[in-house]
Amino acid sequence: MNGLPSFINRSLFEVSLLNATDKGILNECMEKLNWKYTLVEDRVGMVTPRVIFMIINEACYTLQEGTADMKDIDTSMKLGTNYPFGPFEWSDKIGIKYVYETLEAMYMDTKDERYKICPLLKTKYLKGESFY
Repeated sequence: MNGLPSFINRSLFEVSLLNATDKGILNECMEKLNWKYTLVEDRVGMVTPRVIFMIINEACYTLQEGTADMKDIDTSMKLGTNYPFGPFEWSDKIGIKYVYETLEAMYMDTKDERYKICPLLKTKYLKGESFY
């Protein structure tokens, strides 16, 4: 289940199963909790974190290149996508540790260049810093 900070209070949970035969157990458990869920493929990053973390990573490249500052990037993303937070705000709410380690795991799993971590994000992670 996607239980990362800022994703846990959603009305619909992303859940994956290692074994499809466990779907009955999952249904029973979610009904008892009165939680709605959607079943997604059992892949590193699931769905929502994969999308949001890629946006955060791309925002880091935009900041690193000097195209815009953090506040402008956050404002643009909120206005342009109607997301509740900008990428840097979201990164601070989730935690750079989770963003970095999930992106790293996705890159190791797929070797897809789109998951390659921006040096700025890596530096923040290694220093234990947040954006704001």
